[in-house]
Amino acid sequence: MRNLLIVLCLSLLAAGCGFKPRASLAVATELGPVAVSASDRFSPLARDLAAALTRAGAEPAVEGEPASTLKLLRERRSSRPLTYERGAGVREYEITYEVEFELRAADGSVRVPKQRVELSRDYTYDARGAIGSPAEERLLDEELRRGMVAAVMRRLDAALRAD
Repeated sequence: MRNLLIVLCLSLLAAGCGFKPRASLAVATELGPVAVSASDRFSPLARDLAAALTRAGAEPAVEGEPASTLKLLRERRSSRPLTYERGAGVREYEITYEVEFELRAADGSVRVPKQRVELSRDYTYDARGAIGSPAEERLLDEELRRGMVAAVMRRLDAALRAD
């Protein structure tokens, strides 16, 4: 009885703060089998998007069968210095990750027109501790890729729900 009362109180508290479970993505019901294509066959983003679509309930495409296609038209990563320290050494960098994509149905019609998503992160570079900086940059790259997968999935979901 006590456990039931605790669960009830927590449920009321969660509902009172505006919490609600996320709805399922519209991708699963709208597209049927989905393939992800990119100019780089080994693109980690394409691999991660294919996995995210499968987790969302979309069927993976079968070679030779008609399928919707999520095309990664452009994928670009760049970095630039943000701040300098004495002696013209770079103190902070900004990493930018930009992706353009579109979604075409199995019949070739455009379901989601070309869209561009850009994410960026900045990090401090310490020349004295340079061993850690490449590792930090790799972690930021992975974080940006995970963020890009989530951003593309949200865009697909929003566009398909609007149809």
